[in-house]
Amino acid sequence: LGLTGTIHATWRYAMKAVAASTVLFSSSLAAFAAMPERVQFVGSIQHDNLTPITFDLHLPSKQSATLKLADGSTLELVTPGGQASPDGARIRLLSPAGEIMHTATVPDPSLASTSFAYKICNGQVTYMSPAPAVVQDCGA
Repeated sequence: LGLTGTIHATWRYAMKAVAASTVLFSSSLAAFAAMPERVQFVGSIQHDNLTPITFDLHLPSKQSATLKLADGSTLELVTPGGQASPDGARIRLLSPAGEIMHTATVPDPSLASTSFAYKICNGQVTYMSPAPAVVQDCGA
């Protein structure tokens, strides 16, 4: 009778461990399946009254890209899942001197596409997301 009780207790413990393992495996599998192969970044940068810079970039998941702009500033794009931004996308605008002008995060590990625009007027940065169809000139 004591041996039977021990076997039943061991069986219940083993079933609980299997159930817990299945839940953990299912949730990690769902997170893995949700990550897209590529992330699309669509947007524009309007710097003072210069011609806007527009882009439509597709980056592989867990990757990043750096765009050097004509005025010397830099746009950094990071897709979700990598070390730099594990839980979402990161967008960062740096001045020609390398100072951070703006950082935005999109907290969505399954992000497939995002749109945004920057308007820089006399050194003041305005971030818009989603990007409007037309970004007004600085005088407007």
